[in-house]
Amino acid sequence: MILISILIRNLNEANELNVCLKALRSQQVDFEIEIIVVDNESDDNSLEIAKCYGCRVEILPRKEFTYGKALNFGIEHCSGQFILILSSHVFLLSDNFLQKAVEHFDDDKIAGLKFVTADSPSKAMNAFLNKPAILSYDEEDLDIQKIWLYGTVNSCAFIRKSVWEYYKYDEKTFYSEDKIWSYQVLKAGYKIKANIPLFYLYHKKLTQKQILNRRAKEEVAFMLTTGLPSKQYQSGLNGMKSDVKQLFNQTKGFAKRTRDYFKTKSLIKKYVEDQRDQFRVD
Repeated sequence: MILISILIRNLNEANELNVCLKALRSQQVDFEIEIIVVDNESDDNSLEIAKCYGCRVEILPRKEFTYGKALNFGIEHCSGQFILILSSHVFLLSDNFLQKAVEHFDDDKIAGLKFVTADSPSKAMNAFLNKPAILSYDEEDLDIQKIWLYGTVNSCAFIRKSVWEYYKYDEKTFYSEDKIWSYQVLKAGYKIKANIPLFYLYHKKLTQKQILNRRAKEEVAFMLTTGLPSKQYQSGLNGMKSDVKQLFNQTKGFAKRTRDYFKTKSLIKKYVEDQRDQFRVD
């Protein structure tokens, strides 16, 4: 019996998919797994790579694609009790990720798991220092922002298939299908475990335009799902503060590198003049 199905969504990311699958094949587990790749009619050699790793490939036409549709389509082909959802540009950073991750479904009410990206040192440190957080729905003390921020993220998320059978992903929404699913299952009485100290790397470079587009889509999805105004969701403001801080640090860093360059150049000139006669090669 297959315990874990791994579902990977892919479109023209052959190089990234190769790394993703290589990391998966290094996993040390004592149970059977399967890997299903949902491909959106890639033009590169993604299919050849997937088949070389023994994956089952299911084709979803691009004209039918939504995030929710791709997930539901893929999970229908999964036979595992638990589903690890991955984007093809994500790879796991430890060879015991799967073995350790499935242990966190230690309560039948846990519907999903959220892990930690390795590109955030502060989040990684927090995951090591603190216990995983258990997210549940309390109507009397509802913090929708907390649900939205700590719900599953489908670039790397584990879900319980039996819960998905009752609460499938919204195929009409254009973004944040993972947050909407988290919101629904929590309201139904299930739990989500977050801040789990198992790490993955999200390896995809985004342009500034893509970053802003994603931020806007997430804001809209939040507003339409919860009925709350955007000003109550602070990710945009926090993101802007982060961008300003990053720009400031980059400017400081550039100035320091410029100073260091000229100081080093001056030292090189000095040492050449001082040591010219000391270095002779006959």
